[in-house]
Amino acid sequence: MRPRLLRGGSPDALGAGATSFAGDETALRLSSFERRFRALGASLDAAHRAHDRHLWSLRRWGSGFQDEVRQLRMLPAESQFSNLGRMIRDISRAQGKEVEADIRGLETQADRVVLQRLKDPVLHIARNAVSHGVETPQERVAAGKRAAATVRFEASVVGRRLVLRVEDDGRGPNRAAIARHAVERGLMGADEAEAAPEERLLDLIFEPGFSTAPTANEYAGRGMGLAIVRREVTRLQGSVTLAAREGGGTVVTVEVPLSLLSQRLVFVAVQDDILAIPSNDVARVLRVPADTLFTDLAAPTIRLEEEDVPVTPLAALLGYDGAMPQGNGAPLALVILRTAGRRVALVVDALMATRDSVVTPAEEVGIDATRFLGTVLMDDGSPALVLNPAALSPRPGMALPPLVRPVDESARRRSHILVVDDSITTRTLEKSILEAHGYRVTLCVDGREAVETLGELEDVDLIISDVEMPRMDGFALLQAVKGNPMTSDLPVILVTSRASDEDRERGLDLGADAYIVKTRFDQNELLAGIRRLL
Repeated sequence: MRPRLLRGGSPDALGAGATSFAGDETALRLSSFERRFRALGASLDAAHRAHDRHLWSLRRWGSGFQDEVRQLRMLPAESQFSNLGRMIRDISRAQGKEVEADIRGLETQADRVVLQRLKDPVLHIARNAVSHGVETPQERVAAGKRAAATVRFEASVVGRRLVLRVEDDGRGPNRAAIARHAVERGLMGADEAEAAPEERLLDLIFEPGFSTAPTANEYAGRGMGLAIVRREVTRLQGSVTLAAREGGGTVVTVEVPLSLLSQRLVFVAVQDDILAIPSNDVARVLRVPADTLFTDLAAPTIRLEEEDVPVTPLAALLGYDGAMPQGNGAPLALVILRTAGRRVALVVDALMATRDSVVTPAEEVGIDATRFLGTVLMDDGSPALVLNPAALSPRPGMALPPLVRPVDESARRRSHILVVDDSITTRTLEKSILEAHGYRVTLCVDGREAVETLGELEDVDLIISDVEMPRMDGFALLQAVKGNPMTSDLPVILVTSRASDEDRERGLDLGADAYIVKTRFDQNELLAGIRRLL
């Protein structure tokens, strides 16, 4: 049967109408979709603006809250040093000396924890001033001085740092005795000691066991006090120096941050790592052409404010192996570090940012407090190591690493370590520690990726693995490694939160060469284990 046509129509007219209707419907749908898409975009823009407002408010509230907490932690120096004058007078009477105590700046405020940890170091410095520095009344009169000596303690704030000074008007440092003792202990040769600048000699006083006292007593002479003072001040992210006082006597100066709660940090890139430096110790940052350095001296220097500042790569100071700046004319990123009155220009790969962060102390994360102050969390949740400026600043007479690494040293093979952990924080922290000690590191997120990586790499020397991981855990990885004739001799260290004796025995029975519990993680234990196995 032939189909009927509408009156007045034709097959062609019907087809054209259907096509027009379909086109109109498509256009309407596209227009509706466009309107919904624009509405969605507007909603997203509004949500983004609201997010920015809330984030700004949160940061403002957090900053204010942090300031309030910081203020609550601030106490006057008097809370710890109010009895310092009486102690000085008691010690002087016990030793048959006349000493007047001049105590100043006790109203100066600092973090309660900082003041508490500085109490014992300051007391020891004051005891040293009386025992070592001050002469007997007869000796003072014979030298044309007042019979009564003066020991002055002064607390002040300079910038965002607490400065404590203990000075006496006694005999001053005995350069000859220090040089003689340095030679006797083998710290330097006789000719070197004779020609050494005073600053370098006086720095030796902080060495463990170094003392010029003829005999030891209950107050001084054992040679450990000032070494402990420097160690404690270094842990507080500060510096301590000893110098001769103008007009006779000795001055010991301690500088530490006012608070350890939150610090402004300068973030820099060194090879593949992001590291942080307390801004209190950063004089300035700048970029300069490599050809502006003076390289014809014993150490490369740069001229800053009429002073020749030594230049050295931060990577070399930290023990990283890798390419050094080659002086090809490209700008160098420099961090001018200033600690203990000395400056050094550190070459970094890039200057990243400056921001306030809460530093987790080194003791809480088990890293070396002499090299690192602690860690801070980055925006992606990974940790960045906070460097200890006192460990980076060159000591008097210390030779700095060269800008360009010698060919034979750069060719030296570095041990290759495979770090396996599903926690970005743990594996990033371990990578930073290992690279800072000269190891080459490859990261894997679980055991399966580690097995695949071992199949691709032939130069892995050691594996550090977590136990609890998705897809393949550490025990399964250990079985796979020890069960493969190609990798059975590869050392494996398990670093895990499992602390039970059963888990430890299981790991060791499966062939683990060491078993370290994360809750008791100690960087030095890990590094010692690596050195033992490689």
